[in-house]
Amino acid sequence: MLMLYHAPGSFSSRILWLLEELGADYQVEVVSYPEADGSHADPRNPHPHGYTPALAHQGQVVTETGAIALYLTDLFPHAEVGVPVGHPLRARYLTWLFYQVGLTEPLVYMKGKKLLEQDAAMSHLNDAMMEHIHTILASGSYILGERFTAVDILYMSLFEQARPLLGPSVVLDAYLARADRPARQRAILKDLSCGPRAA
Repeated sequence: MLMLYHAPGSFSSRILWLLEELGADYQVEVVSYPEADGSHADPRNPHPHGYTPALAHQGQVVTETGAIALYLTDLFPHAEVGVPVGHPLRARYLTWLFYQVGLTEPLVYMKGKKLLEQDAAMSHLNDAMMEHIHTILASGSYILGERFTAVDILYMSLFEQARPLLGPSVVLDAYLARADRPARQRAILKDLSCGPRAA
């Protein structure tokens, strides 16, 4: 049985969505989110810093969103939302998973905190990154073209939350409109049923 350690309203909601897309049999353990300084971490949560998501499966624990997304989609190799080893899209799938968690999300966070204004090199990188993403999305419905994958779950979740920071974009708005999927709606309802939102 898969066990997701989840704080309602946090970014672990993305993994709820992924689990619903996979049709996985899973349980949710609702945990409290730590304070901004890392204190008051929930002792039930196996994440080393008390954050979410964390995933337990067969006595093992996986943390960090990109790692969990890859673990889950590899666990369900026939699900369309993942790309299995040996598939022609596998390299692009891995690249974009880690581009999201390793570059896009940190830069969007820095932009929200106004840190890019203090660093010309990072600001230029952010502009180049967003231009690259726009180019990709202008050529297909999803990041990998016409195939919806876990990469889109991560990007759609991030861009919805950060939409005011990203400026006017017909391409991004059209992309985010495609997030209204049955599995997403099930995940939203499950998240809402889990209790108070994370701060």
